[in-house]
Order: sequence, then structure tokens, then C-alpha cells
Amino acid sequence: MIVKRGTGEMAQEAMRYRELVVPLQLPAPQLIAAQGGDGSEPVVLVLEDVGEETLEQRPTAAGYREAVRTLARMRATAAERLAGNPALGAALRRTSADFADTAHHAAVGLATVRPDLAGSLDGVASTLNACLGPLSGLPATIVHGDFHAKNLVRGVSGRVSPVDWPGAYIHPHLGDLYTLLREARRLGLTDQADAAALTALFARESGTDPAAVQEQMSIGGLCWTLLALRWVVEEGIHAVPESAEWLDELVTEAQAQSLAAAGCRRSGVRAGGSGGAG
Repeated sequence: MIVKRGTGEMAQEAMRYRELVVPLQLPAPQLIAAQGGDGSEPVVLVLEDVGEETLEQRPTAAGYREAVRTLARMRATAAERLAGNPALGAALRRTSADFADTAHHAAVGLATVRPDLAGSLDGVASTLNACLGPLSGLPATIVHGDFHAKNLVRGVSGRVSPVDWPGAYIHPHLGDLYTLLREARRLGLTDQADAAALTALFARESGTDPAAVQEQMSIGGLCWTLLALRWVVEEGIHAVPESAEWLDELVTEAQAQSLAAAGCRRSGVRAGGSGGAG
């Protein structure tokens, strides 16, 4: 067993287990017991121990391929169950208005913390508003929100289990695939061809057109980056002071993802696709 104590944002994991992980039957450690986690209370969770190492501890190309398969299965399962019961996770569904609010708060906070970067997200926010529209017609599914190697545990069977769910929510975008490939590149596990192969693997596993996967991933990357920026300017600089050093890179990344997402729309790519994970 694993025993965890969380406060603040981390205390939200108990609610995510109750409202998302358990009812959607997601591939996560089994929740054995929980105490607290209501409102601002700290939470203590007792969870199943699903393995001894994470992909961060032993990063391999095979491990990342299995993580892609896990993500496709996870999204398909969530989409099917949410379609059957739209009331599930109602309080944890993100809307286009929520992301517009995130972009606004990120821009305001950035201008306060780094006046030299004021206005650098203006075009990004406009692109985000335009790109989120097509996603609204896709099946609702799960977004883990922190789908990084440190949160992906490999069991003895080789299967990958995502852990640490306090930031999970419901939305169609593919930010989880974006962050997974982003990290794999940083670790030197993919070159451009291998990254394309992982994207194609997700498309096959999810039954989604590869071009649609690319568009959804660009939009998801933009959503993830803006959420990360908002966290840094509003919380990170106080809780993790060195996170202030991430701002330039995150702004550059947001601008790049904005261009990529806009490029997909100009080329006529649609965000749709077949399969429950779409």
C-alpha cells in the first residue's frame, strides 16, 4: 500500500477519485481508504501499490509506447462511460469559457510578475478561443492534467498505471499526449520520426484520424501551457520560487502551440475522429 497526505491542491485527489477515477473505472491505483479532503481539509489516502518504478526512474521507448496505449484506452473508457451517464463528473467538466478565463488570468499575472512580457499572450488567447470551438462537438473524456513520466508507474506486467490525479478534469483535448511526447523529446527518447510514430500509435489505438490527433494535441498543448503559466504566476512563484525561471520558456511554448493550432485550422484539419477516445 501507499499512504499519501495532501494539502491545498493535492487534497483534491480524494474528490477526483470519488467523482472521476472510481466511477469511470480508470487505470489508476485502487483507492483503499480516504479521510478528509473536503473543502480546505488535508486528505490522507491509502492506495494500492501498483509498481516499484516510474518512467522517470527508467525511461525507455517501450515504456512510452505503453503509456500511449494506456492513454488511448483510458480516454476510450472514460468517453464511453460519460456518454452513458452525462451527469458523471459534472463539477469537473471544463468549458471553453473556463480556458478563456485561464488565459486571461495567466496574462494578467504574467504582466504583474514580468512586465516585460505584458501582451505576449494576446494572440495566443485569440487562437485558443477560435480552436476550442470544434472540440465542443467531440465526446467528453478524461484529462489527467499531469501525464508525465514521474506519474506513470510500470507494474511487473509492463502495463502503465497513471498516478497522482488531483488535477484531472473532463474535456476532449489531447494535452496529455502533448505533455508525454514533450517529455520524451526532452529525455532524448524520440527524434522527429519517433514522435510521429507515437502519434500514429495513438491514432491507431484510439481509432482517430492522425491529422485530427495532431490538431487535438496542438490545442491540448496550448491548454496545458496556459494552465501551467497561470499556476506559476499565481501560485508557483510563492510555493516553488525557481518556477519563475520557467516563464520565458512557457511563453515561447504557448506562442509556438498557438501557431501550430492555427496552422491546423488553416490547412482544413478537423478536430473530429472516430472511436471513443477521440
